[in-house]
Amino acid sequence: MNVLAVLASVGGGSSGTDPLVAVAVIVVLGVGSQWLAGRLGIPSILVLLAAGLLAGPGLDLVDPDALLGDLLFPLVSLGVGILLFEGGLALRRDEVVEVGASLARLIVVGALVTWVVAAVAIDTLFEVETSAAWLIGAVLVVSGPTVVLPILAQIDIRPASAALLKWEGILIDPVGALLAVVVLEAVLGADSAGEIVARIAVTLIGGAVVGIVMAVLLAEAIRHHWVPDRLHNAVVLMAVVGAFVLADQLQSEAGLTATTIMGVALANQRRAPVAHIAEFEEDLGVLVLGGLFILLGARVDLDAVVDFLPRSLALLAALVLVARPLAVAAATLGSTVPVRDRLFIAAMAPRGIVAAAVASLFAIELEAEGEAVAEFVPIVFTVIVGTVIVYGLAAGRLARLLRVARAEARGVALVGAQDWVLDLGERLVDLGVPVLVVTSDPERAAAAAGRGLLVYSGRLDSEELPLAARGVGVALGLALTDSDDTNDFAVRRLSEIVGRANVFGLPAPGGHDEGGTGSSVVARRPFGSAVTRDDVAALLEGGARVRVLQRPPRGDQPWLPLVAVAADGTPRVCGDDERFRPGDQVVALVAERRGAGRFLRL
Repeated sequence: MNVLAVLASVGGGSSGTDPLVAVAVIVVLGVGSQWLAGRLGIPSILVLLAAGLLAGPGLDLVDPDALLGDLLFPLVSLGVGILLFEGGLALRRDEVVEVGASLARLIVVGALVTWVVAAVAIDTLFEVETSAAWLIGAVLVVSGPTVVLPILAQIDIRPASAALLKWEGILIDPVGALLAVVVLEAVLGADSAGEIVARIAVTLIGGAVVGIVMAVLLAEAIRHHWVPDRLHNAVVLMAVVGAFVLADQLQSEAGLTATTIMGVALANQRRAPVAHIAEFEEDLGVLVLGGLFILLGARVDLDAVVDFLPRSLALLAALVLVARPLAVAAATLGSTVPVRDRLFIAAMAPRGIVAAAVASLFAIELEAEGEAVAEFVPIVFTVIVGTVIVYGLAAGRLARLLRVARAEARGVALVGAQDWVLDLGERLVDLGVPVLVVTSDPERAAAAAGRGLLVYSGRLDSEELPLAARGVGVALGLALTDSDDTNDFAVRRLSEIVGRANVFGLPAPGGHDEGGTGSSVVARRPFGSAVTRDDVAALLEGGARVRVLQRPPRGDQPWLPLVAVAADGTPRVCGDDERFRPGDQVVALVAERRGAGRFLRL
């Protein structure tokens, strides 16, 4: 991570704190907070801000200004640019074909409505100049992918709502930042109206051109193998930093536009594969996001936050109850977006890192010009925390109430189409569990389809596989083919879709460790830590069949439990310590005669 790498070379900790200790605190709290938030199932921004306050004004371990000096806000801006590039990589053009007009209005008309309502509320509630109220209101226009995307991932809403919120959350950031810059220039009286218009044009057009050109060059370099595979991620990071700085030299804040457009352009081209780049950027984003929030949180004046808290909460109410509903109503008027989706979108507008970064940066610039606004940073940080709490906690309940959330994923992907695997799929379907059979063998695919099972017969590395898995609602993956190579690759692909903890690979003999399916891929072992393909084959040769059981077989009848389905329809892959639970139905391989095969049971 470039932000934290530079930190190590800069001295000057707070209150005598060793700079190396401060860097360690930033890294540990930045990453650890996101880990803790994931374990608790709450938005990570809440834990990050609390950690930043603890590290800064709480324990005085981190003083960002003393630690970084003049490098602080250039690095913050660059970090935000990297996050927007990562967000752009998540956008697919086909997601917004039906809602493109609503998206455009949401970004333009919706942003103006939010700005006006926020500015009027601030002017009414706080003792600030009207110009300052309009400036703070402009900063509060932005939303942010670092908050919106995790919330959407938790509730899995319908595609129309998800597409609008995801695209808005990413594209509104450079637009909102540009609006805030324009207002700042007007407040400081630095430029004429014509100069401000020219600045807007250069920021948008120049930034977009730099982003597109850099994306094209990068795609061509990857496509023609000009860059070794081991350097792909490093070269991409180099290109992102280069695009940001180049655009920013053309016009301040154009770097945010450039990196956003670069991410979108790279994600929607078909000339070079970028899935591995997106994965790297996601990992990098964890480090950048954590570092930025700890740094910015450590600069917050807690006393000022408390002083302005009642009025800041009133502003929060105006944004949640007035500004957002009006903005969405104006943006979706006459559109084909269903009413239920509009209501949900109107209840989702959390603020994130861009609002925090821009507010902190502008506060410094205003102070330098003798125009300090004490309320600036406390207001914005209170709104960030408040919107994340309100929207983060209410989103799931509201999605279920409005019925815009898709059903919880409870499907199983079976990689392989041997007869016993297809029998397993049929039994699971009989128990109400969605099943997707993944096989590239045309005959086996036809056999699976002939049994009424859904089949994916494309390439494992195709982008169609995640779409098929999400369409079926896959939550578990089982790699059960007779090929270690196929199982290994299937485990990798399914891990990207449902998470490594939910993917299992059946190994060949000799793969008894928990290290994978017989080679280098780390995968969980299905059916027990000692079970291999030979054990399954022995049971099948002994006449075992796939059956559904509600209790263990009697006597010494050999059997192997495969998948248990709970009373609510949730499947789980059986392991060493499984026991029948009330309401369970277990799909198992059960031998027809005693003494055949291996004796296994729960």
